[in-house]
Amino acid sequence: VQNVTDTYGMYQYYFQVVPTTYRYRNGTTVHSHQYSVTQHLRHVDFGSVRGLPGVFFFYEVSPLHVEITESYRTGWVSFLTSVCAVVGGSVTVMGMIDQYLFRTQRGKG
Repeated sequence: VQNVTDTYGMYQYYFQVVPTTYRYRNGTTVHSHQYSVTQHLRHVDFGSVRGLPGVFFFYEVSPLHVEITESYRTGWVSFLTSVCAVVGGSVTVMGMIDQYLFRTQRGKG
């Protein structure tokens, strides 16, 4: 509930709808929609040419389609491989930064 105290306000409401499909592992498919609503209030001065006081609704159906698919868990081996890849990449990048800083400090001294 919103109390209106601005008699010369432009109230704008934007509705967005995104078509969504959920696909489960058992083969069940559910077609649905995701909704979002945004409101905006702008004060309009009396006699201004920047807008009219009132309530305006804008409705938009997204041209994109979201598909959410349930997948199987990959297991511990895949998880450990991913962790090792992240740690190895971090060590490599830090080594490159250290080498760069060592070379720039050596050139100054």
